Amino acid sequence: MKTKPESREPFVPAALRQVWEWKDAIYQETKHLPTREALHEILRQAHEAAVAHGFVRKTPAALAETPPPYDGKKP
Repeated sequence: MKTKPESREPFVPAALRQVWEWKDAIYQETKHLPTREALHEILRQAHEAAVAHGFVRKTPAALAETPPPYDGKKP
C-alpha cells in the first residue's frame, strides 16, 4: 500500500497564494506613499478596474424623475 509522505508545510490553496501576491504587489506600488495617499491610490485603481470590467459606470447614475414626497400615510 502506498502512503503519502508527511509534508512539513501546511496546504495553502492557490487562490490564497494569489491573494498574498496581489497584496504584496499593492504594497510594493504604494510603500513610498503616506497612508492617506496610498489608500487614495488603491481606491482609484480599484475604481478604474470596476469601470473597465463593467461593474460601475464612469459617472454616477441620475434619476429619470424625482420621486413623490413621502407623507407617511398608507394608500
